[in-house]
Amino acid sequence: MKRMLAGVLVALPLFIVAMPKQASALVIQLGGHHHQRWIPGHWEIIHHRRVWIRGHYER
Repeated sequence: MKRMLAGVLVALPLFIVAMPKQASALVIQLGGHHHQRWIPGHWEIIHHRRVWIRGHYER
């Protein structure tokens, strides 16, 4: 039981650090017209079917 608890305590911070952050997803370069924004994953209806669209950057 102690080994399992120790493993969870070690793995949890690594998992949190590895997760993508929304704040880092927004890219804005000042002085130019280059703007990207993060579009999170969502469902869309395409040809009368629901399709999962992965998260992506959009200009």
